[in-house]
Amino acid sequence: MNIGKFFRADFGSDLAVHNKYSFKERITGYLTLSRPLFLILTPLNAASAAILSIRGLPSWKLCLAGFFTGALAAAGVNIFNRYADRERDKTMWPQRSIPSGRVKAGGALIISVLAYAAALALCWIFFNPTGYFILLAAIILGSLYSTHLRDKVGYLSLPPIEGLIFLCGWACLSPDTVFRTLLPWYLYFLGVVWQTAHIMAHYVLNIRFDAAGKPEIITPLLFSKPSASRVARLTLIFTVLLFIMSILLLWSAKLSWLYIVPVAAYGLFTLYRCQAFWKASLDKENMHHAWSALSTFRLIISAAIILSILIYH
Repeated sequence: MNIGKFFRADFGSDLAVHNKYSFKERITGYLTLSRPLFLILTPLNAASAAILSIRGLPSWKLCLAGFFTGALAAAGVNIFNRYADRERDKTMWPQRSIPSGRVKAGGALIISVLAYAAALALCWIFFNPTGYFILLAAIILGSLYSTHLRDKVGYLSLPPIEGLIFLCGWACLSPDTVFRTLLPWYLYFLGVVWQTAHIMAHYVLNIRFDAAGKPEIITPLLFSKPSASRVARLTLIFTVLLFIMSILLLWSAKLSWLYIVPVAAYGLFTLYRCQAFWKASLDKENMHHAWSALSTFRLIISAAIILSILIYH
């Protein structure tokens, strides 16, 4: 399986359904449950806030502990999400790991709980109570999103939870300043804006068509179910806001050209992808391009923050 196909499996596509699965196919099922992109993205996002909070690199022991804490927390939330969706996915995403039979639902739940426990244990042992309780809040709210908030409130109940990743990263190394300075909260709202654009780009996959070709929307965006064209327009608007906020971070965080060059360049490319999605909002290929571009843009923002701090400070 190539990398692009592997990540697209997250959407319930590209995985073949069989009566029996090989050991390799079952392992692939478990990996796609965890959403591998976010096993990198979540620790990197938290690390960007943590490194910015002390304007330097902590010990390698803390770096490794932080990476595994973020990755395990992300895996736990993502696997629990797939467990909570197991009945809905039988009709909406039958190729996903649990409804296809690659992974047993009970096994997925056990792995999710173990990942949660391991992430919280690492945070408590290596960091501090402030970071621990922010992580605990993120895990609880992320689980509630899967079981209640998404279907009752809508997809946009997720962004405020996503922003906690940055507050947790900051608090793990600078617990005394997380509630006393503005920069960690700027990072929080940057995360909220990014996740808003990101989840709205995903929204078009929520649309199904009946026998007459009439669109049917399963999950609300925020107490309502707007059309794909309206959501695509909102995706572009929030991507513009994300681009502006990421540029302003250069001055608010006192970063260098190592930050602004890749962020500005890829930000413009992301705007191009989201503009194409706006023009053809029901084209799932455009949606995939916009979603992937937004995912990569967030990776670049966080990586550029880290590089700027480590090389120039």
